[in-house]
Amino acid sequence: MIKIAICDDEPVMCERLRQMVSSKLELWNVPYKITCRGNGAALLFSPPDYDMIFLDIQMPGPDGVQLAKRLRQQGFGGVLIFVTVLAERMLDAFEVEAMDYLCKPVDEDRLERALRRSLERLDKKEEKSLFIQTMNWYRSVKLKDIYYCEVINRKIYLHTRDGVMEYYGKIKDVEQQTAPYLIRCHRSFLVNPDYLKEYGNGEIALENGDRIPVSKKYHSVFVEGMMGYMD
Repeated sequence: MIKIAICDDEPVMCERLRQMVSSKLELWNVPYKITCRGNGAALLFSPPDYDMIFLDIQMPGPDGVQLAKRLRQQGFGGVLIFVTVLAERMLDAFEVEAMDYLCKPVDEDRLERALRRSLERLDKKEEKSLFIQTMNWYRSVKLKDIYYCEVINRKIYLHTRDGVMEYYGKIKDVEQQTAPYLIRCHRSFLVNPDYLKEYGNGEIALENGDRIPVSKKYHSVFVEGMMGYMD
């Protein structure tokens, strides 16, 4: 799922852009979630885990360029796209490694090109992997292929779309290597929220049919992780 934020202090413009982006992604069958923000402060106090952010430059408080710099400082590594009437500030976009610079009113073809380029960059991010090394072999597993991770008696079981992989290791090490893509829900389990079908009564049901527990100790960690995922 592509998580997108649109930050513009003009509600009409924000809604118009949301509709334009939504129509393109639906046409391309790309799962997405769009959040509209009316000011930069709302973004700064949100987890910097959006995949793509559209920023207006002229806003009260920190303007779009200042906001982009602060987001980068906070660790935001996703796609930035400026949307503004100020064509003369195009050079500012290069300072924060913006993907594109769209002028209002937004041209549909121009937006489509910006979205395609952005999705190509995000596809590369989707290739992030978990690297596993033992005394006898070495392997890379794409995180998007992992349903969940389980540890039993010091042995790691990776439940993936290609089957179950077994090796000796520590779940803490797996958690550090896969954060924030896999979420801790139990002392013995990490789960990929992309495959979560439903959650209730201390148990997660996944799309592959498996069910895994959510312990009281890790309930708040799991909920916080899911809120960040869905934001």
